[in-house]
Amino acid sequence: MPQGYLDIEGSLTSPNIGNYYIGKGVVSIKLLGESHYTACGNCPTFEFLAKVTELDHFSSMTGVKVKDFTAVTEISGSLTMVLEEFTARNMGFALLGIPSGGPSPADETINIFSSPVIYAAVQFVGANDVGPDWTAQFPLVKLSPNKAVSLIGNTWGTIDLMGDVLFDQTSQSFGTAFVSLPHSPIPD
Repeated sequence: MPQGYLDIEGSLTSPNIGNYYIGKGVVSIKLLGESHYTACGNCPTFEFLAKVTELDHFSSMTGVKVKDFTAVTEISGSLTMVLEEFTARNMGFALLGIPSGGPSPADETINIFSSPVIYAAVQFVGANDVGPDWTAQFPLVKLSPNKAVSLIGNTWGTIDLMGDVLFDQTSQSFGTAFVSLPHSPIPD
């Protein structure tokens, strides 16, 4: 085996089986104007997709054009979140109407479509038992429903959200990701 392959903990370099990853974590959202993040509850899916638009250049100096350069012309990203807890706040994201009381244990009313554009900061804090812990923060995200909300069914209901990750002028970034040392996949 290559040297370091069994270095279960204490290294983020490869090869190292301690870097294998089974992701778990907490997703929280902070609406514009709020001072703290509010956890969304159980979230079995949280995905980030980086999108890059490229423009290829081809040389015309030979009989067959050859690609000699690729320029990046656009960068963007998106989040996919599946929420399982039907709180007023989470339903507000799906119904495009934030409850007036914010995160609250009390009864709430949502005016559907009263907030057709919802901007927020989204945070993921890793809590996995296997692999490195990742924390990702996206300071400016436009949230939208991604699928229909099923109010009748025979399986666990979900609230599916999509987020357009936008460039934040304040932080001058799309977000940050931080990693901490891996946890051992082998019990002590």
